[in-house]
Amino acid sequence: MYSYEKGGKLIVTENSMQSERFSLHERLRFLNTSEFYDLVSTLLIKKPELYQLVMEWFKEKQESMPETMTDNDTVSLNDNLLFEYWEDARSIISEFNELGGGPEEEEEEAFGYLEKISGLIEEGSLSTAAKLEFLDEAFEEYNIHNSGFEDGLMEIFFEICQTKEEWEYLVKKLDEHPSNWRKERIMNIQREYLHNDEAYLQERMQILIYGMNYWDLVKFYVEKGDPDKALETAEEGILKGEGRLTELFEFLWEYFSKKGDTANLERLVQTALSRNTEEKNMLDRSFEYYRLKGDYEHAKDALLRSFKFARQQYYAEYKRMKKFLKACDWKSIEPEIFDKIKEKDFYDYLRICLYKGMKETVLESILSLKPPYSRFSSSYENGFDEFADKLTNDFPEKIIEYYWQKAYRNIPGGNRKTYHSAVKDLEKAKNIYIYVLRNEDGWAKRFSDLKSEFKKRPAFLEIASEL
Repeated sequence: MYSYEKGGKLIVTENSMQSERFSLHERLRFLNTSEFYDLVSTLLIKKPELYQLVMEWFKEKQESMPETMTDNDTVSLNDNLLFEYWEDARSIISEFNELGGGPEEEEEEAFGYLEKISGLIEEGSLSTAAKLEFLDEAFEEYNIHNSGFEDGLMEIFFEICQTKEEWEYLVKKLDEHPSNWRKERIMNIQREYLHNDEAYLQERMQILIYGMNYWDLVKFYVEKGDPDKALETAEEGILKGEGRLTELFEFLWEYFSKKGDTANLERLVQTALSRNTEEKNMLDRSFEYYRLKGDYEHAKDALLRSFKFARQQYYAEYKRMKKFLKACDWKSIEPEIFDKIKEKDFYDYLRICLYKGMKETVLESILSLKPPYSRFSSSYENGFDEFADKLTNDFPEKIIEYYWQKAYRNIPGGNRKTYHSAVKDLEKAKNIYIYVLRNEDGWAKRFSDLKSEFKKRPAFLEIASEL
């Protein structure tokens, strides 16, 4: 018998020669400190990748050896691990920067190293010197902006800064390649972390382009207890700001509505209409304002004007108008509203038809028309199924035909995906046969005929076998 160790496990083999067992674990136990140091040093030279594992071992053991691991040792250990993890992450990020991306598994590996860096930051034992050096190296990759890791790196940049010196250094790194986006990050730092109002305002006043720029400044003045400047900025923003203005209009609306300042509220509505932005939002608010005041005529006017700017949820708009308007007003306006909804959203038109009890109209539509598919419609995948299901008890035979023909269209020239869709529709037809018509024999015969017709489509028959 001959024995040896492989990967720490004892291996025993047959051999004509007898040999004394060599136990690696046993020999390691008898090494003195100098010999053990020589062994580890040799391994680290020949296998540099072991360096990170050794450092992690010390980190795991630091709580159990307080006599040999001081606070300074912990900081030094974490600093070293920071650059170990960054070196591994950077090798991947750098390659992604060159190629504009890379394999998903390498992307996950790099993010794994970045998560380890976040863990070190969260622990809070990193030196400022190491943090600043890390920012220097990481920004070299970040500035290339072609790797796809930019958001992840920026999160770490904001995580790693804790002291005034570190935040100021991050401002410096961001400002080395000026852009409006970086300026926004700098302003955020000046305001939230350095509390340097003067520096924030100096930067902010240079970039007042979009509505959200103005909104950022409005919030600043509100926090500083300066409502007059906040109102002045919001007013300027709804006139000059580009893009999203929702928050600015709502801020001003809340202010003037609390004061009952109807004239200024009307001015806000007119500004929204003239700028072609937030029209429906402001008209809806105007409707609620006048409704609560009991001013029916002004509320009605705002409600009808709001409908002209509707782009979705016409069914809800229809019911809101019906609920609020007086019977005589609703009777005169309803036909026009009904026709407009039919033109703009056929699905909501059918929902209203059901709401009005026009079941025959809905049935005729779903049987004779091809669904007006739209990728923005919730009914895109299922056609008119929503309405068919609601008509089942009233017209069971017709709805069976609806689902049967819908299923049939997915079988000839189909594939496994279309077969699954067909089976779902057949299952609905089956349920109507059995649970509504109580005609199980009718289902059995018709399904048997269908299987015979498509007997040369084994994939369909396999999927349909569950029926």
